[in-house]
Amino acid sequence: MPDPSDFIGVVKIGGARGNAPGPLLRELSQRVSAGEKWLLVHGASGPMEILCEAAEMEPNYVVSPSGFKSRYVSRDSLTLFEYACAAFTVELISCLAGVGVPSKPMYPKYHITAKASRKDVLRVVEGGKRRILRGNYSGTITSFDPCPVREAWNQGFLPLLPPLALDEEGQGNLNVDGDRLAASAAAALGARYLVILTNVPGLMKDISDPGSLISRGFLENWEDLESFAKGNMKRKLVAAKEALEGGTGQVILTDSREEPPLEKGLNGGGTWLCRKFTVTGE
Repeated sequence: MPDPSDFIGVVKIGGARGNAPGPLLRELSQRVSAGEKWLLVHGASGPMEILCEAAEMEPNYVVSPSGFKSRYVSRDSLTLFEYACAAFTVELISCLAGVGVPSKPMYPKYHITAKASRKDVLRVVEGGKRRILRGNYSGTITSFDPCPVREAWNQGFLPLLPPLALDEEGQGNLNVDGDRLAASAAAALGARYLVILTNVPGLMKDISDPGSLISRGFLENWEDLESFAKGNMKRKLVAAKEALEGGTGQVILTDSREEPPLEKGLNGGGTWLCRKFTVTGE
């Protein structure tokens, strides 16, 4: 039987309102107690929307010419986003403490893991026309140092990673995509699994038909997979490919609404993405 202490996994949970992290946190409690090493990466869109409403600031979501939806982050909204990340992190810490798991937040100011290159200029499509937005404070991850995460494991903590990275030019924090952050972390840590929890069963040929779920996918047929990805799933596939190319064992896109979500995914549920096809037993 494999030694649980050799198990390294990264799980990404979204921060949208309506998500219930309780089942995942209870399962993580059991797995961490058994000796498995997990990193929890989380989003912050729900807390950000709440803060924006309180500040009477409209969230600015934009779509790139290639069809990717993202948030335009001004200097002021970055400050709100940092608060939103902190609020959700504290909520997760409290919930984990309630199930007996000591956790440790990995804020860039205190534990530098991800560094990113700032995307000051965004090219977007609005009303069928292309335009340029400047003054953006989001970034693309350029490196990930796994040492702070490993140190947290050695100290007996479950590390929590918000969707923030340090500007590689030393200009403070940047908002980064949580899925791609999780992918960078999984690759740097040599994770056996990256589990990306979604609000759908996985990658489907027809989003309205759960029976069209694609159960397996490989790098060699990635273009076929991309043809079925719609909305936020497009970015999750980008993250999955980056993780696999970086050396992660498998990426699993699975339903956060299933209980227990990790067990369901690790036992074959959702969409399993691998580097190449292998025959069991080889």
